[in-house]
Amino acid sequence: MPLHQSSQPLQSLYNQALLYAAEAHNNQFYNTTLPYIVHVCMVANEVLIADQNEPIKNIKDAVQIALLHDILEDTPITKEQLENHFNPQVAHGVDLLTKRKNQPIREYLQRIKEGPKDISLIKMCDRITNLQKPPSSWTSEKIAEYLEESEIILEMLGSSHTYAANRLKSKMEAYKQYI
Repeated sequence: MPLHQSSQPLQSLYNQALLYAAEAHNNQFYNTTLPYIVHVCMVANEVLIADQNEPIKNIKDAVQIALLHDILEDTPITKEQLENHFNPQVAHGVDLLTKRKNQPIREYLQRIKEGPKDISLIKMCDRITNLQKPPSSWTSEKIAEYLEESEIILEMLGSSHTYAANRLKSKMEAYKQYI
């Protein structure tokens, strides 16, 4: 872990996490054509805007966690490797956001809810960015299931950050057009 990471300016911490995530997600795609790093940047953007509307306790860690949130789930990177590059709270936050194979959604969200409030916010921001036009391969049934899962996320995590919860509600409402 870099020395005195918490004293670094937000933009330095953002860039450190972004470069690490970009390398880890290299050759992965978002919505079939865009580099996957676009998705994690969108999540970090949602976190930054949420902070402007309703301050986040530790924005520096939250932004890094947002940029790294899928790294344990979608790449060979381990939690130990994250701990070697980032502070323990960042690695722990990313681990909380990592869904275990075959883990029921409510169990996964309960684990997030029991963690720091910022982790719940990041999960909502992740879902906000995923509520774009669905892939053309998705059936209307799959789209409806995704919307139902979004409703569970809002129900279980919405109380952690009012601004993000309202934004998620709005995105869910707009997403109904795809069913």
